[in-house]
Amino acid sequence: MAKKQSFADKASKRSFTKTCPVCGSELHYVKHVKAVKSENGWKYRSLNVGVCKCNEKEIYG
Repeated sequence: MAKKQSFADKASKRSFTKTCPVCGSELHYVKHVKAVKSENGWKYRSLNVGVCKCNEKEIYG
């Protein structure tokens, strides 16, 4: 029979942090919502974007 794993065992095996290939800093994922005008009115586009020191000013304005 297989050995039971606890949630702590499963969570400790994974690394959820990613680094930026350009600057080497840690990426933080945020939801970026953008308003786009269409023929019928306004639509909102949402994207999950990784933010680091390189593109922080572009995303946050």
